[in-house]
Amino acid sequence: MTSGSSKRLFSAELKLKQRLSDQAGGSVGTVDTSGITNEDLMTAIKALQSEMLMRVAQASVAKPDKPKEKELEEAQEDLDGKLDEVNLLRTEVRALSRSIHDTKREIKALGMNEEDQFSIVTNELDEIVAATERATETILNSAEKIDDLAQQLRQHSPDQFVTQLTDEMLENTIAMFEACNFQDLCGQRTTKVVNTLKFIEERVEAMMEIWGEDNFDTVDHPDDVLAAGANRPPEGEELHGPAEHGGGISQADIDALFD
Repeated sequence: MTSGSSKRLFSAELKLKQRLSDQAGGSVGTVDTSGITNEDLMTAIKALQSEMLMRVAQASVAKPDKPKEKELEEAQEDLDGKLDEVNLLRTEVRALSRSIHDTKREIKALGMNEEDQFSIVTNELDEIVAATERATETILNSAEKIDDLAQQLRQHSPDQFVTQLTDEMLENTIAMFEACNFQDLCGQRTTKVVNTLKFIEERVEAMMEIWGEDNFDTVDHPDDVLAAGANRPPEGEELHGPAEHGGGISQADIDALFD
C-alpha cells in the first residue's frame, strides 16, 4: 500500500462515521473523519459492544440451550425411575409387615396357649414308649416262663407226642422273643419325634423372647385356633386319659370300692 492511498477504516470508525453522517444529514462520503478522537472511538466501540451483547442475550432467550433441556429430561426420567423403586419398596415393606404379623399369630398359637401343647404331646409320646416297654417286658417274662415250662415238660415226659408239642411251644416262644424287637425300634423312632418336638418348642420360645411377650398381647389367634377353642367342651367336661403310669385310679382302688 502506498502512502498516497486512502487509510482503511476499522469497523468502529465506520460505525462512528455512519452515526456522524446521520447526525449531519448527509452521506457518508461528505463527512470528514480526520477529526475523530480516541474518546469518540471508544464510545463507538462500547456502543457496538453493548449492541452485540444485547443481540446475544436475545438469541439466548429465543433459542433455549438444547443440551440443558436434555439434561433436565434425563434428570426427570431418573427421578421417575427412583419414584417407581420407592413405590415398589413400599409395597414390599407392607407385604413383609403382613407376613410378620401372621408369623406372630402362628407363634402365639404355638407357644401362648393356656395348655402347653408341646409338653402335652411330648409327655404322651413318652408314655407310649414307657407303656410299650412295660408291655414288652411282660411278654418277654411270660415267654421265658413258657420256655422253661416246656423244657421241664420235655425232660420229664417220655411220650413222643408230648415231646413234639413242647418243641412247637419252644419254637413259638422264640418267635415271640424275636417279635419283641419292635419295642426297641419303636422306642428309638418315637424318641426322635420327641426330640424334634422339643427342638421346635425351644425355637418357638426363643422367637417369643426375641419379639417379647408384650408384643403378642395385641395379636389375635389364627381363625382355625379360635374355631377349635369354640368347639372345646366346657370346663370340667373334658375327657382326659389314659392316666400316666403311677397316676389315676389303680385296679386295686377299684376293687377296694366293692369290698
